[in-house]
Amino acid sequence: MSLTTLFHGTDDCSARELYDTQTVDVTRGIKHADFGQGFYLTDDFERAVQWARHKAVVRCRKAAVVSAEVDLDAAKEFMEQFDDDIRWGRFIINNRNGIQYIKKVPFKEHNLDARYSITYGRIADIDVLDISKELNKSGMMLMEIDRILNRRFPFQYAFHTNESTRFIRKITYQII
Repeated sequence: MSLTTLFHGTDDCSARELYDTQTVDVTRGIKHADFGQGFYLTDDFERAVQWARHKAVVRCRKAAVVSAEVDLDAAKEFMEQFDDDIRWGRFIINNRNGIQYIKKVPFKEHNLDARYSITYGRIADIDVLDISKELNKSGMMLMEIDRILNRRFPFQYAFHTNESTRFIRKITYQII
């Protein structure tokens, strides 16, 4: 078994809870995130640091980065991969905008019901929130990914079911 270290940016209290319990509750994640509600990890430590600092400010706490040892080989059969293509972009917009938006557009794929246990793909550009709102208001579908794709952005793994978190073997953290 080969374990891969992935990172999650958060605040010190949340990091301590993850460490103490060595369990993840995916329902605590944001419902309308890129790949749907879940526990998000990246292999890019600096990206996790940025996210941790953002969360710390919002929550008036200290920033912390969780390190998770993950058995990605065992998780592969439960993982849905998204390439840098229009499917990826529309999937993110659908998850961000929710069911009412999805009912209005021809592309129906989403993960609001955690149909994919684990997803993997690039983190969307920071402008995705504004673009999602714009598309939701107009009822239009994303036609080109250039508006949200930044190839310099790292990739993310999202665990969407509590069952899928069994591939997370060990959790540690550090205050940054």
